[in-house]
Amino acid sequence: MENGGTTPPWLEAELVRYLQSWGLQEFHDEASYYDWQRENLSSQDLQKLQSLVEQRQGGENEEADTAFYDSLAIPPFLSILYSQRFDYFRQIALLLCPRLSPAEQILDFGCGVGILTCFLAQQYPEIQFVGMDRSSRSIDVARGEAHKRQLSNVQFRIGHDHHAPVSYDCILSTQVLLQSEREPGLPSQDWRSFERSNDLFRQEKLENQTGLNQRLDSLARMLSPHGRLICFEKTWNLGRRIFFQRALSRQGFSPVSNPVPCSYQELGEPRIDGPMYELSRISVTKKSAWNEGPFYGGGETLYRCVGAIAERMGMELRVSQSQEKVSGQHDTVGPWSVQFGVWEEVLAWGLCETESGFRGLLIASEGEKEMIFSLLREAKSLRDSDFADLLQHCWGNVRDVPQNDSIPGYENHLSSAQDIYQALPSKMVQQESTFADGEGKEMHIEIGTTKTLFYLYWANTFDQRQLLLMDEHGGEILREYYQESLEEARNTSGEASGSS
Repeated sequence: MENGGTTPPWLEAELVRYLQSWGLQEFHDEASYYDWQRENLSSQDLQKLQSLVEQRQGGENEEADTAFYDSLAIPPFLSILYSQRFDYFRQIALLLCPRLSPAEQILDFGCGVGILTCFLAQQYPEIQFVGMDRSSRSIDVARGEAHKRQLSNVQFRIGHDHHAPVSYDCILSTQVLLQSEREPGLPSQDWRSFERSNDLFRQEKLENQTGLNQRLDSLARMLSPHGRLICFEKTWNLGRRIFFQRALSRQGFSPVSNPVPCSYQELGEPRIDGPMYELSRISVTKKSAWNEGPFYGGGETLYRCVGAIAERMGMELRVSQSQEKVSGQHDTVGPWSVQFGVWEEVLAWGLCETESGFRGLLIASEGEKEMIFSLLREAKSLRDSDFADLLQHCWGNVRDVPQNDSIPGYENHLSSAQDIYQALPSKMVQQESTFADGEGKEMHIEIGTTKTLFYLYWANTFDQRQLLLMDEHGGEILREYYQESLEEARNTSGEASGSS
């Protein structure tokens, strides 16, 4: 995680103790969490919780959303609900802390029960904090916690706007402004790119539908002329991010530092969200530019497989001009060899083989070849136990998964799949179909060959991408998958606008 300054080593430990003082517990898997939930909630409580979740409808209904947080602001629901977000609170607090100075008055807009607000007030007693939320029960809880913790520099108010002559030199807003979680945002111009047109009518319509314009209006009124807005929303999806950024820009906000994505764990599942923006409305000569392209994370193109598919794909990828090999012998695994190279200047690969029968393959984009090469070059100098650790690090639990012919030789569901697809050599399309709904949504699926490999590519105008690569044995599997995807698309989008 990147932040705006150095974080004292004791801060995270103090933050964990603070979250635990709220009754929050950290869980690393869903099973343990739901076992704990059943132990602490009666069957009636569980039914009520389920009903509230269903009524909330992903944040689209503001009244249902307020009722949801009103009901869950009291025990035993409070600790149950917010324990799911234990690591979220930790990572967001660590991102916020280095960014608060030199503010003197800070508003936490949509503070909920005040978990983050009270922690920040503890860390910065010289700053005056105000927490604001539309959930009255949440505000009651927040006031009680502030009193219990003897915090004299924080107040809590009900509402999402006020007209008192108070302005803030810093406003915090975390997952409050764009509450419609299922709204995909702005579509790209077509399935081939991530670029958006400047459709002002569609932008304004979405701002009205989601209530984003009203919330940003409130913040603009409450922010001092030289103040900063620090906000973090569920905008990792590019369509939502561009929509959100354009709404901010229409209100006169510009980034004063590079936006920072945040990664955290939610019941053991990794999440990448945000980014966190630090914004100002001051007119300055040099501003940070808005980024309307996908974020690419290091190692995101990496794929691993073992067994027969690894061996077959390795044979295909070895037909390349760039190739190295190291080998050795260990008491546990016996003789082993590692080969790595670059296939057609598109895919970097590394294949590990042992005499005992293990076959493990790593594949990534050519741009990430050093990640694979440096990792596997280390094998030559490793001791027996360290070599076993290397296998575990590279292939982990994949080695324990039963292998079958349906496992892809390579698979990528991220934005980077488009770059690899566009770079595939000697592509020959066998079948393709494009579906459009007449309202800017478009989906494309195609199957074909690239050299001796078979590929399937799926893309739509809301930035979803999927690329599968198989050897000849998997060609028929991809054709079946293509037909299944085609039928599903026809059922949801109507007939294809073009097919061959």
